[in-house]
Amino acid sequence: MILLVFLWLYSKHQCVGLYLTFLAITGVGEDMKIVSDIMSTNIVSVKASDTIHHARMILKDKGIRHLPVVDDKTGHFVGLLSQRSLLNYTLNIVEKFGMSGLEKREMRTQVTEIMSTDSLIVEPGDDLINTGELFTTKKISCLLVVEQGELKGIVTSVDFVKLALYLLKA
Repeated sequence: MILLVFLWLYSKHQCVGLYLTFLAITGVGEDMKIVSDIMSTNIVSVKASDTIHHARMILKDKGIRHLPVVDDKTGHFVGLLSQRSLLNYTLNIVEKFGMSGLEKREMRTQVTEIMSTDSLIVEPGDDLINTGELFTTKKISCLLVVEQGELKGIVTSVDFVKLALYLLKA
């Protein structure tokens, strides 16, 4: 167990894979096998027509790093705005126009202009081991849980760390 904790400190992505192997071998956590068992369902999202300023305020106020973007009319998932992409956008604007131009540009720019549309998605019934392997092989920090185009939840690397803690305590 000490070795497992050390590896987590070394690399949270490698730890996810290691704990999922532990889960498969030992059978500990038998009640947690699919994505819906650990996903967050209290989803905060923005509409495709929302501004970057609005999205930035939500990320800040809610203390989150990932913001799903949904279609204004259907409510279906269309993309993901991450804290990282927002930071890159902000740095580019400040570099080009200075701090004085930042808020103006944020108010005029829709989230669709900087969101990612190639986000990996999983379904609620997907296996946790395969899902965890996506985190380690793709080096991602979140997966959106979508079923028939509808956003059902989000799974982050933090959810897998929580699972690892659950397994350590078992």
